Amino acid sequence: MTLARASALAVAAFTFAAGATAAAAPDGGAAAPEVTPAAAGADGGVAEESTGSLFEQSLAASEKPAGAPPGAPPVLPVTFGGYVRGDTFIGRVPDANQGLVTAAYGELSLNVRTAKGEHGDGFAEVRFRYGLQGEAQGLLIDAREAYANLYAGPFDLRFGQQIIVWGRADALNPTNNLTPFDLRIRSPIEDDRRLGNFGARANLRLSPVRLEGVWLPIYRPSELPVVILPQFVGFGPPTFPAPTLQNGLGAGRVHVELAAFELSLSYLRGYAPLPGLTLASLTFDPTTPQVLVSRTAYNQHVVGFDLSTAIGQVGLRAEAAYRLPIDYQNRPYAARPDAQYVVGADRSFGSVSVIAQYMGRYVFDWQKENGSAMARANPNAIGNTLMMMETLALRQQAIDGVNSELLRINQILFNQTAELQHVATARVEWTGLHDTLSIAALGFVNFTTHEWLAAPKIGYKVSDQMTAYLGAEIFYGPEGTLFGLIDQTLTAGYAELRASF
Repeated sequence: MTLARASALAVAAFTFAAGATAAAAPDGGAAAPEVTPAAAGADGGVAEESTGSLFEQSLAASEKPAGAPPGAPPVLPVTFGGYVRGDTFIGRVPDANQGLVTAAYGELSLNVRTAKGEHGDGFAEVRFRYGLQGEAQGLLIDAREAYANLYAGPFDLRFGQQIIVWGRADALNPTNNLTPFDLRIRSPIEDDRRLGNFGARANLRLSPVRLEGVWLPIYRPSELPVVILPQFVGFGPPTFPAPTLQNGLGAGRVHVELAAFELSLSYLRGYAPLPGLTLASLTFDPTTPQVLVSRTAYNQHVVGFDLSTAIGQVGLRAEAAYRLPIDYQNRPYAARPDAQYVVGADRSFGSVSVIAQYMGRYVFDWQKENGSAMARANPNAIGNTLMMMETLALRQQAIDGVNSELLRINQILFNQTAELQHVATARVEWTGLHDTLSIAALGFVNFTTHEWLAAPKIGYKVSDQMTAYLGAEIFYGPEGTLFGLIDQTLTAGYAELRASF
């Protein structure tokens, strides 16, 4: 395996974190309707059983029970919920006709929400998972969200660990640059791959205008599956921003919410959740040479726009964003500036719902990164060069070869292998048997790079509490493309049995 192929496989998963199974494209997105307790909200957030204020998905403050005597201490009314599920994913051994269990685990989710009060409420969810995820096996405890909401007239504030998703389009969301993903999690539910982060989210409602602000002081990157790197190549310590005030992410949106349409204008400045790769160190040694690569975060400006409306029975969506990485000319681990735009329509035909979309991406100041000819010709060429200490010229040859490969890999990572790309997605879902059976499919085609994804899924509600899923995630990409690197690793069929309470 060349440095290019193996390292690209390691980092290409980051790009997929915003796409493919989580969203079918490298920039994240809102989940489509699921046979699950939670589905994506109209603004891309996670909707729960609530109406009214944006934050009415959690519950609230202390109050005395009815009939309580004077002076009795207040009681905090809470509700508990969650689920227990078992999952298994069956893939294949790369380059072999042999089945492979890529995930098999049991998971318990517990959530608690306080009853909504006049001035606030709270919500928390903790997940306990034991089993196999990729090459990792053991117990994982994930405090997915834990936050409190404050309500003060037209002002709402959410503070704590939370998941924030921006954008109105389905699957492809250029404006969604807040929430990282974890591709080590294999799940039939797209939302499960999103990661919570500590921060504050505020809304000021001045109908029909709503002002929104987000502050995330701690950087949390997207995570990728464990991969085998070439000989002499490994990951060194990451280069992530310290939690200082100036390194925090700040973002704001202006919403206009009218009966005929809704639109938003947004701006973000902060570190992208998808790090690039940079050379950390090289060790020249005749017996144990080593190349260490560091995951390195870069900061950026993002200006965005989104719109949703309807003409008759057809819903229309549009979203666009311009991304400008700061000082990208001198930071090879940063993406190039680009503009992404999505237009789509959705329509229901009785029990069948259809969402179809087109996405374009134009990369500014683009040039093709071809990588190291030395590495392509011989998988061990760079490592062998590190073992030759006779001349400085050979050392520089190895350094130049690694840096050239990292430029090519980062271009794959940021999905910028072409100056202009054309992508289409379609999501179709049929529900029947009194809404107990759901048959759905998500499709993704990149007409420029000839990559595609098919993700069919069947969900059946055995009872009000019990749901079963069967499905698959099938990737294909030509050699030298992102999907061409990950298709054998991430293609799998799956089954899940879930009991909610």
